[in-house]
Amino acid sequence: MKLKSLGILFLLGIFVFAISLSASDKYKIVDGPKDFYFGHISFTETGPEGDGPVILREGMTAPAPAVLNAPLGPGDIIRTTDIRRCEVQFDTGTIVRLDISTELKIETIFARSLSLRNGISNLALTRGRVYIMYKEYDSRELFQVLTANAAVKMKHNTVAMIKALEDGSTDIQVRYGKASAMFGPDAGTAREKDVKKLQRLVVLKDHQFETADYVEGTEFEKWNDEINASFAGLHEGKNALPKPIQKLPKAVFYFAQNYGNMYGEWLWDGLYGYVWRPFYNDRYPWGNWQPYFYGHWASYQNQMFWVPDEPWGWVPYHLGIWQWDKKLGWVWLPGSFFAPAWADWDFLNGYYAWRPWSLWDWYYMDSFSGPWGAYGFYVQGDYWTYNWPPGSFRPPGPVLTKIRKDQLKKGESNSLPMSKEIMATYKNVIAGLERKDPRVLESLNRVPAHLVFVDRAGLNARRIQDKALTWDKVMKPAASTPGSLDAAARVMMKDPSREAMRVFKSNELSGSELRRPEAGSARAPDPMLRRMEGRAMDRSVDALRSLNFGPAERFRDWNPDVRIARSLGVRIDYSSTTNEVRCPQLKISSRDTERFGVRLSSAGVSSSYSGSLSGGSGPQGESSDSPGASRGEHAGPASSAGGKSGGVTKKD
Repeated sequence: MKLKSLGILFLLGIFVFAISLSASDKYKIVDGPKDFYFGHISFTETGPEGDGPVILREGMTAPAPAVLNAPLGPGDIIRTTDIRRCEVQFDTGTIVRLDISTELKIETIFARSLSLRNGISNLALTRGRVYIMYKEYDSRELFQVLTANAAVKMKHNTVAMIKALEDGSTDIQVRYGKASAMFGPDAGTAREKDVKKLQRLVVLKDHQFETADYVEGTEFEKWNDEINASFAGLHEGKNALPKPIQKLPKAVFYFAQNYGNMYGEWLWDGLYGYVWRPFYNDRYPWGNWQPYFYGHWASYQNQMFWVPDEPWGWVPYHLGIWQWDKKLGWVWLPGSFFAPAWADWDFLNGYYAWRPWSLWDWYYMDSFSGPWGAYGFYVQGDYWTYNWPPGSFRPPGPVLTKIRKDQLKKGESNSLPMSKEIMATYKNVIAGLERKDPRVLESLNRVPAHLVFVDRAGLNARRIQDKALTWDKVMKPAASTPGSLDAAARVMMKDPSREAMRVFKSNELSGSELRRPEAGSARAPDPMLRRMEGRAMDRSVDALRSLNFGPAERFRDWNPDVRIARSLGVRIDYSSTTNEVRCPQLKISSRDTERFGVRLSSAGVSSSYSGSLSGGSGPQGESSDSPGASRGEHAGPASSAGGKSGGVTKKD
């Protein structure tokens, strides 16, 4: 009996351990929808401005240039020209390279299935050719590329090329691993065919198929080989990593393994623990580099998204924080929360200003009643730098020795949440502050010096570094003469980041620097952007019409929800806006799998929620005009199924 109990405890321990590993695979988004993940532009061929790849995004009146580190998410379309290619990378290390004259839509990224706990990742290839090096989010991910007449599902660690031909055919080649194609004229005659290593399958326009030998040495494959050879370290990470880093989300682990030693070094420090120190501290340019200075801002999901110029910048700017230290320079503390930018915003002396969010921002949680007072910067004892208004002083507040619950929530003070990986470092630094460690005090004293200032127009600069001013140029001269600061400096906005976002968008609508070069600049405006300016893009016609993904045709889909919905006489839709799988007739969506424990099965819909789902679980105000709607409306909560509350709150 004792052995049996131990065995049960052992199995339970393995189960809990497996859940914890799974949970660490993906990150949580700060103040954003749940189960929403990102990709980014990780490489683009250089050339004259105006002929490069672009991103088509819902809500934008013109396409955006596909620049390095530009964020990508569900609903975005990447389009290449006839002379330049680009590379997209997802936060597991999956790489998708687009050939010339290619158009690809990111439909979903790990969207929750309605029938299983799978995550559905869909890429819709409208035209052209892609080269994919696939790495799964976890074993539950179903990753597929959809073309006009086929759905291609890929296995973990598969490398394949998929081409959507002009005549409506689909060409699939597998270099490593395995892919499975689903095709056919209708649901009753749909076929499935595996494509293994060095095999090729062509699905013809008439839904017949041909098998052929793998075609080696194509121009696109040679280009990919050259990229792989040039960036071998980016794709073959074999460096031993500290165990704490290995427990972080896959996006951080992938960065650490493949970029860490190429662009910097992992260090153990007695104060901060394991940190990553970029080589830019020493050599770019001349030792005065700092984060959130070299790059530009972009508006995405109604937030200011930092797009860094640094080729390695995607993960360090979105997962974890930057801390300045006199001994080490700037170091990155990795974390498991994803934010568009880990930056603190202010409005000072008529300028919009930001700086890297650091450990000190959790220490001084309330800029109005806390130790900083009103824009006052100083430390314990006799150490101080600057107090606002000029000449005013406040006694320092008590040193915090533990993290309060309210410190982990975003509230009036615009605090960002602290991930558990950073808590130990935070406690070490506060202990150093208590004992007046000179190294810690120096770090705190330098906080205001890291502010970057721009005027209204400068918010939209393509190179912030060309427009930015520093603390010494904006604040210190005025601070030396009490009362000389502009009245605008006294404006204390409740949320300066939102005000910056409003100004940024108004600049875009009026023709910002992103689309209009400076007077006298030799750089010509992008002709495609100029043609598109002032005209709303009809994305459904522009990108999806050729795929012919109507309800009747969507049977070519590996998502198990589609097969079940067909047996019930209803249909499955995908919402890129909220990264969801939905069934309009039954009025359920992915968010209901979390909120109500909903499960779709061949018997209908079951849920652990005691109330009715009718009209309340899909997007608000949505109603179905499909002929099959009446058939599914009777299927409400029937039997009990395990579930938990919560889910995506963002609406269409």
